[in-house]
Amino acid sequence: MRSAQAAPATDGESERLHRRYRQGRVFPRAVVASVDIQAPAREVWAVLVDFARYPEWNPFTPEVEAELAVGAPVRLRVSMPGRRELERVERINRVEPERALCWGMHMGHRALLCANRWQVLEPVRAATRYTTADRFSGLLVPLVMALYGGPMQLGFQQMADALKVRVEGTLPAGGAAGR
Repeated sequence: MRSAQAAPATDGESERLHRRYRQGRVFPRAVVASVDIQAPAREVWAVLVDFARYPEWNPFTPEVEAELAVGAPVRLRVSMPGRRELERVERINRVEPERALCWGMHMGHRALLCANRWQVLEPVRAATRYTTADRFSGLLVPLVMALYGGPMQLGFQQMADALKVRVEGTLPAGGAAGR
């Protein structure tokens, strides 16, 4: 497993790639989970993009292999509660350090199934809110939601809660110093 630091992608090509994974109008749905973490965004980001250490804490995606760069493939092993593990290859389409990370996929043509997983960090009072949302659209969405919607929701929340425990557990005694 690899992880690397990357500069934010702001050029036109990167924006076009990101738009390829936008949610369409056919059966739009989203699976969302969120948690407030008592740490600055830089601490949360550091754990979020340290893909090599995901097996140590992440119950939903215990294996991620990717270079942190827009356009790079991201290979995932996904472990949803009550479902067999899945292996996916998606594409990183947004990297905004300490703010947002997105990867997405199409199954066949985007009209069949398009998904874009957002992981967003935002300041909230003296904490950082981590929100993960997978936005789906396409003709297969009703089937995907029937088969995986509940387990995905549970898995997203388990990951968010585990990220909180991981980040807050790595802070020096005395809490989230250095905000």
